[in-house]
Amino acid sequence: MGFFDTIRRGWTLSKLSFSVVKADPELLLYTFISALMVFATIGAAAYPAYEADTTVNPDGTQYYESHWAFTDEKIDPQTGESIGGEMTDAYMAWIFVTYMFGSIVVVFWNTAIIASAHERLTGGDPTIMTGIRAAFSRIHIIILWGIIAGTVGLLLRIARDAVRKNSKGHPAMQFMAMIMLWIVEVAWWMYTFFIIPMIVLEKKGVREGLRDGRALFGKTWGENVTSGLGIGLITVIGIVISLGISFLIFMISPEAGIIVGVLLIGGLILWANTAEVVVVAALYEFAKTGKMPDLNGQGSKFEEALPWQSKSGWANETAENKAWRDGTA
Repeated sequence: MGFFDTIRRGWTLSKLSFSVVKADPELLLYTFISALMVFATIGAAAYPAYEADTTVNPDGTQYYESHWAFTDEKIDPQTGESIGGEMTDAYMAWIFVTYMFGSIVVVFWNTAIIASAHERLTGGDPTIMTGIRAAFSRIHIIILWGIIAGTVGLLLRIARDAVRKNSKGHPAMQFMAMIMLWIVEVAWWMYTFFIIPMIVLEKKGVREGLRDGRALFGKTWGENVTSGLGIGLITVIGIVISLGISFLIFMISPEAGIIVGVLLIGGLILWANTAEVVVVAALYEFAKTGKMPDLNGQGSKFEEALPWQSKSGWANETAENKAWRDGTA
């Protein structure tokens, strides 16, 4: 029975997240601005390579000249073909800086979304500035966490690519390496799932946030997983419906069908990405209070509650469980 209750709670949280975005559409703007800034950061990182690779002679022929981002062009001694230079230390440093900036941008706007969503789920009525003010109030911790998260993410990506490209290694060893890397990634996800609520809602630093967030994650890991699956399911259903509508319009007007399809699917992805952040705020509220949050800020009292939970939330939990939930165990 507990397993199905977990699924039901996760599904409820999934639907609630979409409802919060519907009630506060400014959250979509947060996600949209975040995406634009990230794309701009990617462009800034890639532009030196584009600039160096598209230099042309006065007669229109292309050539590869010395550039701050790459070493000089070289000739392959075996084939005689021209090969591009390697990235310079300066360019690699530039890529790292832009990557860190992109990570900080994502953390900032996710913080804004979670702060606004929490305001809604606790009975408030957030405005477009609610989340922005909350994020700026913790900007120093956001920058620090953005750099830490970006660095760890970059290292994990490098390790993943290294394992996949190591074709000379024994298949069994490659498989074990992928399993170990997957374990590290899951552990990192568990430790960091509630880090932003800890930073912005409880005003904690990174170390305290990681410690207490891990303890909080252990209370509702089932709901964390099932709510994520629920959001994915809703998104897939929405995409299928959007494709169907677009196809019907396409049969009448191909241009209109394509435009409608892009707008519908793009809007749905924006909504789903925002809901994925909102659900963190909903899960945080559920884990801290023991009540299923709602749009009115009242909190539904679950009859089929967690083992140590009563209909009034955490009223009957043991001192041991309370210490665990508070991260002091």
